Amino acid sequence: MKQLLLFALTAAGIACFALTGTARAGEGAGPIDHEAIRRERIRTLLPAILKDQAIDAWLIFTRENAEDPLLKVIGIDHIVARGAFLFTLKGGTFKATAIAASYDVDPIHKTGLFDEVVSYKSEGVKPHLQKVVDALNPKTIAVNMSRDETIADGLTVGMRNYLEEAVGKHAKKFVSSERLVVSLLGKKLPAEIAALEKAAMGTQRIIAEALTSERVRPGVTTEIALNEWMEARAKELGFEVAFTSVVVGPQRGHSSPTDRVIQRGDVIRIDWGASYGGYCADIQRMAYVLKEGEGAAPAWLQRLWEATLAANRAAVAALKPGATGNDVDKAGRGSLVSAGYPEYPHGTGHAIGLKVHDVGPMLGPDWRERYGDRVFFKVEVGQVFAVEPLIYMNVPELGYEFHTSLEEDVVVEAKGPRYFGTPQTELILIK
Repeated sequence: MKQLLLFALTAAGIACFALTGTARAGEGAGPIDHEAIRRERIRTLLPAILKDQAIDAWLIFTRENAEDPLLKVIGIDHIVARGAFLFTLKGGTFKATAIAASYDVDPIHKTGLFDEVVSYKSEGVKPHLQKVVDALNPKTIAVNMSRDETIADGLTVGMRNYLEEAVGKHAKKFVSSERLVVSLLGKKLPAEIAALEKAAMGTQRIIAEALTSERVRPGVTTEIALNEWMEARAKELGFEVAFTSVVVGPQRGHSSPTDRVIQRGDVIRIDWGASYGGYCADIQRMAYVLKEGEGAAPAWLQRLWEATLAANRAAVAALKPGATGNDVDKAGRGSLVSAGYPEYPHGTGHAIGLKVHDVGPMLGPDWRERYGDRVFFKVEVGQVFAVEPLIYMNVPELGYEFHTSLEEDVVVEAKGPRYFGTPQTELILIK
């Protein structure tokens, strides 16, 4: 199946919003059971999060043409009339209730996620929702409104007003669902971690094979040609391609590969991700094409590489359960600043999953108007991140603004961070 790719230019990478239903045979693994993962997330993980965060109820309230982005998380592709999806924990008992128009209930039943599905006709959703909430009488109701977390901000103004009418006095109990949602979607289940690890290792393999003298012929190979080979190689190995960036010469942010010819003395920076079963990796690697007679990279480049490597390792070391995204950013950013390099203009890293920029704490600085409170969300076991503190600066030897390129994918375990695959430790040299 050819994967549909949508690209978004964002601060820390190019986001892939694609999802393949079944993985191909990539690296010998079987298909990804997305339905089983969804069931485990809603029926097992969600109750534990509700308890941990002392939330009595989580309410998704939506309708067509302004559908909540979390609707698909609960297995529903589309809804027409107003629909209320309430997940509650009372007395230790978890219950999932859906209230929807009579013509919308069949696909809701088929998800197998709901204990009760209430159908309404001319009377509308309001009396049924009011009855359920009155009976529950929750202390808190998490709803999808958030200043900074986009996926937890699906409740429109009109629906918010209607919802307040429907629940009456209980509206004063509304709280943002952002931390619940970040925990629910940020924590990856074992099958998801395995898929992400396969995607990361596949990406590392493809880049390693590309950054060789066999694939890079100075004076002949273009950025586009190198990327085309990588995409073909991904297909051979059973992967989809999440996003591509191959840059030679001045830094140009997120940019598609061009017809620029790679020359001796060039630094190749690859920011690239294969996907497996819909789960997207995000890896960066940097290589130097040796000039005639050279046996090593120039000193200026080696210094930049070593500083970038040290910053990456510092950030990863700080990526422990209980730390905030800001703690991790301070470690990576501080490493470069203390070495005399300028601050990079983006965060230190981000979560990966079904999107290259997935849901999770932002590993970033306290730039409120850019990242908001997301940088103060805590890192949890099971979250997976791409870590990328980089150097951006005008290099006198080059005469233009240059950026380094190193990014690793890491899963957070109880004992601390674990790299996927083999992290880069030395600058790659191409003869």
